[in-house]
Amino acid sequence: MKEKFIEKFKAFKKTRAYSFVMILVAIAACILLGMLIAFYQHANNPTDEGSKYLRAFIMQDYDTMYKMVDKDTTKISKEKYIEKMRSLRQTYEIDSYDIGEVKSKDGTSYITMTCVDDQTKNKKDFTVYFSKHGFFNPTYLIDLSQVNEDEEMVANEYQETLNASADGVMNRYYTAVRNNDKKCNDLLSLFKNKNAVKKKVRNSVKKTIKTLTKGSQKKKVKKYTVKDIKINSIKRTCKYNSKKKQFSVVYSYDYNYKSATNISVSNSYIHKKKGKRKVVMILTYDFDGSNVSLVDFKMIDKKKKK
Repeated sequence: MKEKFIEKFKAFKKTRAYSFVMILVAIAACILLGMLIAFYQHANNPTDEGSKYLRAFIMQDYDTMYKMVDKDTTKISKEKYIEKMRSLRQTYEIDSYDIGEVKSKDGTSYITMTCVDDQTKNKKDFTVYFSKHGFFNPTYLIDLSQVNEDEEMVANEYQETLNASADGVMNRYYTAVRNNDKKCNDLLSLFKNKNAVKKKVRNSVKKTIKTLTKGSQKKKVKKYTVKDIKINSIKRTCKYNSKKKQFSVVYSYDYNYKSATNISVSNSYIHKKKGKRKVVMILTYDFDGSNVSLVDFKMIDKKKKK
């Protein structure tokens, strides 16, 4: 009986029907494998959990947020957590938002939401980190151990003060540039230790003035005068370092400028030039527990690529 079955099966293998059946089996296997891969990828992507947590933050639904927190990563009570989140939410003006894709760093998955204030165009990020429980069909919870909550809360508490200070530095900086004021004493007055940063700030102002007023051999112009500077695409980020007791404000933007020659008795023709620059300004503040003091300055100013 067994031998007859084997003979029939060998004969069947030589038929077209067998080839057709094997093709169907291969297709089914590929479909099944694809479904398993898709299921695994979906199950191992915490986008849904992150989006739910972030939208709960927007809607000020702190109960939902707390339910999603991995209690193994923090000992914070529900009352304390809600108090912190409510205080943090007040520092966000969210007219529109964009939830990014899940990324990974050092084995930890995270997702970032960029919040936009439509009136001021200011942007502010909110990042959520995940803890993973299980392998094939894991559960994702919010990992608070990846964020120094106290540092984040302090940074947000003083953000308005720091933003105002950063605006003041930028405004006085470009006022000095427009006025060809290489001493820039008005700008230096904003620094607590102005003598320590005097050379650094003045050299930066001089460099910007030189860039915007540099002459042209082709046009036989020795020097231009700055006529207009328009600042665009402002973005600020603020961080607090509890070990150093310092804030750092990274202030990025770009600006368009126009320069021209002055009209003189001998020359009534005006030569003009314009350009676009991209800037990163880094300001450092000391913090004594109640007051912030501007103590350091760094600027990176480059021609913006088209």
